Amino acid sequence: MPEVPQEDRIGKVELREGFVHLCWSPGAWIDEDAARAMMIQASEFCAGRRLPLLVEMAGLKGLDHRAGAIFAAEWSFTRTAIVGSSPVDEIIATFYMARHHRVYPTQFFFSLSDARVWLQEHDPADCSEAAQAHPNQAPAGIEDL
Repeated sequence: MPEVPQEDRIGKVELREGFVHLCWSPGAWIDEDAARAMMIQASEFCAGRRLPLLVEMAGLKGLDHRAGAIFAAEWSFTRTAIVGSSPVDEIIATFYMARHHRVYPTQFFFSLSDARVWLQEHDPADCSEAAQAHPNQAPAGIEDL
């Protein structure tokens, strides 16, 4: 398991407060390769466990359809809270959630504290067994997207 945050030009991933925390850089455009790379990094923090995922997307330019399919695939998370700061962020998240079937619960928030509360309320035992992907591998079929 990584002990330090993994960072690249479009965002960073770290384990914080019992959540995998993925923070996209403002102005980033998320394509398929960026989505896959960041989700694999995020999964590495799970180290065989299933943890909640907190995603900060404030100021994100957008994401392409294939990136959305990567996010909606079976990863080792229990649920995902997406946090944005503007109506544009909400539209991007709402569009993503409407177009992709997600394996685990996903919800948009304007408040980090509300998102954290929602993530903490969840009992991982209620999640689909299908969401238990191997932490250091892309989910089955993801290479075909």
